[in-house]
Amino acid sequence: MGQNAAPGRYEELVETALQLFRQKGYHATSMQDIADSMGLRKASLYHYIDAKEDLLVAIYRRIVSDYTERIRLISEGPGSARERLARAVQSHLESIISHADMFAVYLSENRWLPPAHREAVRQASRDYRRRFEAIIREGIEAGEFKPVDPHIAALLILGACNWLPQWYSPDGKMTTEEITGLFTEVLLDGLLEKREGGANHAHRGMH
Repeated sequence: MGQNAAPGRYEELVETALQLFRQKGYHATSMQDIADSMGLRKASLYHYIDAKEDLLVAIYRRIVSDYTERIRLISEGPGSARERLARAVQSHLESIISHADMFAVYLSENRWLPPAHREAVRQASRDYRRRFEAIIREGIEAGEFKPVDPHIAALLILGACNWLPQWYSPDGKMTTEEITGLFTEVLLDGLLEKREGGANHAHRGMH
């Protein structure tokens, strides 16, 4: 069983489940619903999975893997703290916009994960946030950012970004680039040190 049985069909199964979980919620979606959406008999689904929860786990694994790799490359990459934090915010937002349904399920359905997987997702989420905290901390030490609490700052940034699916529409008047640019400007503006004249700058020597 599992995705090795027929990779193409398995991918279709996961995508179908994702759409139904987004529309109806995990708990309200039955295996029969999934089978009907695919034009299959319910018994056929068990050639690919053992239980409905396997599909939820597959969805979470995908998004956790994607986010983990993105933030690792950015946080360990070149550039100042400000530049890396800007890239991290932009990457986070672009991923939300391009995988809106998956991200909505990620935020709303984790209580239905098996306990071991739920804890693994929570740990991955903590690790992800700590990457943001580390960049902010580096920026503070370098004099680029104000001496704020990195933990709270990271929570505020991610919280603002994660609210995007509640109001974003691909048919709206702003492009993806405009939205990510606005978010980055507004969120980072509160962290950046200021010149006496009021312009943002990275002032070295701050203690």
